[in-house]
Amino acid sequence: MLEDRLLVWKFKRGGRDAFCRIYEKYRDDLLRLAISLLTESEAAEDVVHDVFASFISNARQFRLTGSLKGYLATCVANRARNVNRAYCLRHGSGVDEPLAATSNSSRPDRWIMQSDELRKLNRALAKLPYEQRETD
Repeated sequence: MLEDRLLVWKFKRGGRDAFCRIYEKYRDDLLRLAISLLTESEAAEDVVHDVFASFISNARQFRLTGSLKGYLATCVANRARNVNRAYCLRHGSGVDEPLAATSNSSRPDRWIMQSDELRKLNRALAKLPYEQRETD
C-alpha cells in the first residue's frame, strides 16, 4: 500500500514510469476480474484499458484514500456492469445470459486469456446467475 501511494504521488506529478508500474502491477488481476464479469475477453480488455485511460485523464483530481487495487477493481466492475447493461439493451437479453467467451489473440502478452484454466473458469462463471458472479 505504501508503494501504491508513492506510485500515485509520482504519477500525479507526470511520472510515466510510475503509471507503467501501476499498469503492470494490476493489469492481470483486473483482466481476470473483467473476464469473469463479461466472459468475453476482447470486451474485458477494452474495459481494463478504458479504466486505465480514465485513470490517466483524471490523474490530477485523483486522491488515493484506500487501496489502489480496490479502487481500480471497483472501476472495472462498474464499467463491466455498464457493458453488460448496454449489451442487454441492444440484444434484448437478460443479464443472466453472458456474452460468449472468445479471443482470437495469439500475442504472448495475452497468455492469461488463452489458458485452459481460464476458459474453464469462464465457462463455470457463465453458468452462474449474474448476481453471483460478483463478490462483495
